[in-house]
Amino acid sequence: MRSSSIYEALEVSPTSQTDEIQASLRSVLRRFWAVPRDASGDTEEAVRFAALAAAILVDPVRRKDYDAALSPGVGAGPWRLPVGGARDTTGDASSGAERVGDAAMESSRLSTGAVSTKFLPGVDALADSLPEASAWASPLVSVAAIAAWLLLWAALAQPFSHSPDLSFVMALTVAAVFAVVVVLAALWISQTREVPVSAASLSRLAVIKWRREGSIFLGTPPPQHDTAWIFKLRLMELTRSAAGYVTATSVWRRVAARLFDYALVALVIYALIALAEWALPSASAWWTLLRSPLVLPVLAVGATIPIEAASYQRFRTTLGKWLFGMVVVTGSSRPGDHQTPTASQLAWTRASRAAWVGAAGGFWPLALMRLRRELHNARDSETEWDAGGDAVIMERPTAVPAVVTALLVISAAAVVFAMGWRDDFKAIQPQFAAWFSSSTESIAGLWNKSVQQGADIVSSVTGPRGNSAPPTPSVDASKPDAANKATSGASAEQTAKAAPPRATSEAEAAIARLSAEAHQRRLRIDGYVKQTDAARRSGNYSGLQGVCDRWSKDQPANAQAWQCLGLAQFQNGAGREALPALRQSLKLEPNDPAVEAAILKILRQ
Repeated sequence: MRSSSIYEALEVSPTSQTDEIQASLRSVLRRFWAVPRDASGDTEEAVRFAALAAAILVDPVRRKDYDAALSPGVGAGPWRLPVGGARDTTGDASSGAERVGDAAMESSRLSTGAVSTKFLPGVDALADSLPEASAWASPLVSVAAIAAWLLLWAALAQPFSHSPDLSFVMALTVAAVFAVVVVLAALWISQTREVPVSAASLSRLAVIKWRREGSIFLGTPPPQHDTAWIFKLRLMELTRSAAGYVTATSVWRRVAARLFDYALVALVIYALIALAEWALPSASAWWTLLRSPLVLPVLAVGATIPIEAASYQRFRTTLGKWLFGMVVVTGSSRPGDHQTPTASQLAWTRASRAAWVGAAGGFWPLALMRLRRELHNARDSETEWDAGGDAVIMERPTAVPAVVTALLVISAAAVVFAMGWRDDFKAIQPQFAAWFSSSTESIAGLWNKSVQQGADIVSSVTGPRGNSAPPTPSVDASKPDAANKATSGASAEQTAKAAPPRATSEAEAAIARLSAEAHQRRLRIDGYVKQTDAARRSGNYSGLQGVCDRWSKDQPANAQAWQCLGLAQFQNGAGREALPALRQSLKLEPNDPAVEAAILKILRQ
């Protein structure tokens, strides 16, 4: 298999924006980091390919040079020059330190315009070290689990405070039972993994064989990384394999980790509000408002943003993500020689977008409405905050004590807030009832007053008897016919104006028209399906190709039509001509195994 450019290997257009290219690079990383071990070395090749592609296509100057080299007839451009044994502008021989890559391969140089030659940088974030598995075996995690259980017991003791003789025993029993349930849940979470099989695609073989496919870099040999970067990458790969890091993260584990971070911050804010209320009890109404169900989550989410951003920059994770065995790699497609966006900017962007887009700023009704969509994005593509932080999340098998700690803290926070909100509601309920009663009486008084004023106005107009109907136009026999007709015509016009207008049927007609169009489209699809089935049964592949061609032209947005055309061309022996149709089908309907198998078979011929 040969790919003519990096664009084709990444399955993007040469006119794609930088954000689209970076998204495709992150997709490559997620695909090849989805397994914990790789004996064939494909993962390292893919990461090195992604780093080189990022260095070329993310940088505007290098991308302009590369695009110029793609054009035929350009001549000896910066990507076509064989530079083995080349000398620099000073005339000195190239030193051994300037050579990179495998010893058997000559080094390739990058020159943009008249700038002196240099090697392509890597993406530093891809080779940074990861936490080792021993970090999760620390005894401090077990101590934290015990502390979380004590917090849960203290929270559960509140509902039983009315019975002093049994409150301790009841709270202890409930907390123990709850802890057993949490431990069982942690054991189940630690044994479940979401590691999907990496589906075959057009770019997979090109990414794996990028060093043998010199054409995608338009040079022989292709550009190479610095040996120090490769050494760091291999060390990171050893740690990743030993700790079992993968990018096939569980979306529910991500939700639980974020809930832990928010719960911990919310507990601190709740304690500070309680301390402030103790010091300034005269403003108890304001403290009750701040810890209400609608305001406290907003405060917690807002306060988490700087904490989360600082944690990403310093530790590459948050406390919640660390407990669930996750590491966030920000700047995963930013070349090492780029100063912007900085690591702090990427961390802040990811934290703020996660708060305002994913958590809806702490307004939990809206966050629940968005939850399904965000879960879908996190599982099948990427979230907006991952894109904003140029981030890839790695996950390792969980440690049971760490997961127990997180779940206990989340449960304890839920109990503390529920009991606090219950007590607040009991405290403000009499005041609220009195306010509601007075407001209702005031509204009723205003209503009665307005009704009385309206009755007085009617009485002043109609006289003491009231109930006088408005005069109706009559026809005078002494008047001429023309006057009578004018009077009756005026009466009819007034009646027409007084009558309500008839409901329009335009909306119903539009709905009926759309329904008819959908029905006709369905009939055409059924007709095409029947014709293709008949052609296949009779072995008339030429006729089958004609039917599929008409179908794809009639319905260009139908993946089934392009699949039919591509497979028909493939069966007729026109393998290469079938690739555009098969690619269009794969674009409209990703992960179609029949189409992917046909494409791989064509490319291997």
